Amino acid sequence: MRFRALTPIFTEYIPAEPEQEALYISMHFATAVHLCACGCGTKVVTPLGPQDWVLTFDGTVTLRPSVGNGQQPCRSHYCVRNDRIDWLPPISIAATRAAGARDRAVHVRAHTRLTWKPRWRRTWDRVRRTISSGGRVQRRGV
Repeated sequence: MRFRALTPIFTEYIPAEPEQEALYISMHFATAVHLCACGCGTKVVTPLGPQDWVLTFDGTVTLRPSVGNGQQPCRSHYCVRNDRIDWLPPISIAATRAAGARDRAVHVRAHTRLTWKPRWRRTWDRVRRTISSGGRVQRRGV
């Protein structure tokens, strides 16, 4: 039985056994969890963040982008807008693979941006290490 709406429940901890038609939102853990809206009972975990799902609350909850359960037999695909479920056509295997590849690439780029330093900064760090070692060149990672 397909659900038509989810009731948002703001909580710190997600229950081990979520109830149907409930959307549990933990801002502390930046996660939203619900049972698949098709009624199959699959637990759907949506991490919240700039590279993941974005949740907006203005009295009702909207979760973007869409939820696609392409790895489950039900292949459900839907959007949560203003607490309502807007059904989309079942997600294909190809679309599931493409979304997974896109998600992995986004996370890799986000991580790379955080750890990468411009050339001038790497050079300056090397000069500082050389000065602090009394002129001896310190090699890192060797």
